[in-house]
Parts: sequence; structure tokens; C-alpha cells
Amino acid sequence: MQSISTKIRWIVVILSINLITIILVDIWLNSSQKLDAKVINTAGKQRMLSQRTVLELHRLLVDEDGAYERLQKAREEFDRNFKQLSTTASEYHRYKNDKIDVTMMEVHAHWSRMGGLIDRYLQGDHNLYDLKTIYENGDQTLALMDKAVNQYEESMMDKRMLAHRIQIVLALISFGIILYMARTTLQIQRNFEKFLKHSKSISGEESLNHGGNELDIACSHIEYFLHNVEEALQSATDAVEKSEAATATLMSSTPEAQSLIEQSEDVMIQVSEELHQTSLRLKKLKNNLQKANEIRNS
Repeated sequence: MQSISTKIRWIVVILSINLITIILVDIWLNSSQKLDAKVINTAGKQRMLSQRTVLELHRLLVDEDGAYERLQKAREEFDRNFKQLSTTASEYHRYKNDKIDVTMMEVHAHWSRMGGLIDRYLQGDHNLYDLKTIYENGDQTLALMDKAVNQYEESMMDKRMLAHRIQIVLALISFGIILYMARTTLQIQRNFEKFLKHSKSISGEESLNHGGNELDIACSHIEYFLHNVEEALQSATDAVEKSEAATATLMSSTPEAQSLIEQSEDVMIQVSEELHQTSLRLKKLKNNLQKANEIRNS
């Protein structure tokens, strides 16, 4: 059976670990929200860029100034963002899963087909069927990127739900530990009340309940009892000395008296030794109580 001090140490250790873990998870969630927002913003921007590409191509057909530059800029930004979302070495890669990988592969297929048709169209091959295909691929790329954004959001939500579940479990464990600590504290209080009651009973003096905490009162009762033991020990020592003086006159009388005196002397020595050992144990107990009281008051 574990001692109360061992239980308290384990309670403090487990409770501290739980609280530290909850704080670390909360810090991790707060720090990851910034990166979550960047991922969602980048994936959302891909939807806009896919439509801007088609729009700028249409403006280019009506000879609007700057349409070609804006078209190429939108395509370059889309390719750059797509590489950032798909590259293994990117910081965004940890948000990917199998569903997102499949969707991004479909996005890449439609975007590559769309890019090839745009390049051919810009080189002078003005095929109306290719233009129609570009528009269709633009719409499909938009739908797929919208699907990818939703999948990114679901992945982030699953991550946050897992972290919240961990926090809830740890919080419940901490609550259980607090209840167990309260139960242990009540047990300590009951045991101490029994000890205080026992210290009062061995002293036999109720009037010693002077001001102070429970340890002070217990120490006063133990000290009072120790004083009585010391007095008894001193009385026994005096009695032994007196008996030794009396034996001097009796030892020369008869052999039978001498034998009885030796037996009585052995008994007195044994009693004196037992009283002495009891006094030492009580002194040790008193010192321990005083140290515990000093630690409590410090």
C-alpha cells in the first residue's frame, strides 16, 4: 500500500503533466491557425486565378490593352501557388491527404490541358473548338479548386477536433485527479484528527489546548507526556539507587536475601532501560512534529 506522501507526489506529477499538455496543445492550435489561414487563402486564390485567366483571354480577343500581360501574370501566379500546395518540401504539405491529392491531380490535368490550348491559341491558331474547351476547362478547374478548398477546410477541422478531444480527455483526467486529491486531503485530515485525539489521550490533559494550529497542540501534548515519562524515568533511577544502597546492608545477612535482591535489581534495570528507550522514541516523535510544523508555517 502506497503512503500518503507518495500519492501526493504522483498527483502533483500527473496533474502537472496534464496541465502542461493542455497548454501546449492550445499554443499549437493558436500558432497553426495562421498557417491554416494561409493555406485556405492560397487555395481560394486559385479559384479566382482560374477565372481571371479565362477572363483575360476573352479580353485579349477583343484587343483590350494589357490583357496579354495580365493573362500571363495570372497563369504564372496559378502555377506558383499550385507548386506551393503540391510540393512535398512545402510547409503546406502536412495539410494534404489522399482526397486532396486526388483532387489536385485532377486540377493539374485540367489546368495543363487548358494551358496548352491557350498557348496554341496565342500562337495564332484561333480554333473556336479550342476556345470552347478552354472555357470548359476553366469552369472545371474552378469547381475542382472549390472542392479542394472544402477538403482543406475539412482536414483542418478534423485536426482541431482531435486537439479539442485531447484537451477534453486531459481536462476530465485532471478533474478526476482533483477529486482524488480532495479525497486524499480529507483522509489526511481524518488521520490527523485521530492522531491529535490520541495525543490528547496519552497526555491525559485537556487544558493544553492553547492557541496555535493542530501540530502545535499535538506537540504540546506529546511534550507533556514526555515530561511525565522523564519524571517516571528519574523516579525509577532514584529507586534503583536507593535499592542499591539498601542492598549493601542486606547482602551480608543471608544468602536467600542476596538472591532475591539480585532478581529485583535485574527487574529494575530492565524497567529502567525500557523507560529510557520509550523516552528516546517520544523525543524523536516530538522533533519530527516540530519539523513538520516549521515546514507548514514556512
